[in-house]
Amino acid sequence: MNRLHPNWGTALTVAAVIAAFLFVQHDDHRGEWRESAELQAVQQEETAKASREFAGQAVCGPAALAQWDGDVLMCTPKRGKTYAATGSEPWAISQK
Repeated sequence: MNRLHPNWGTALTVAAVIAAFLFVQHDDHRGEWRESAELQAVQQEETAKASREFAGQAVCGPAALAQWDGDVLMCTPKRGKTYAATGSEPWAISQK
């Protein structure tokens, strides 16, 4: 037997899903924009901090502790004296 009538239940379900999707698209989130901007600023600060820590560890080497004292990078090797990696040139290293 061949059914010529469409399945009305399926049609209503599809229509409800489409209506819910369209309703959610028009939801107003303008009040959250300021909070979103603050969260983005915090994420950028944390990314910059992680990048700085990674760069400091790369300069000091894997067997040394890298610590930032303001803009001065202090490297403490497992054995030896603590030294500061300062200056604009990468070879400008001073012993402390």
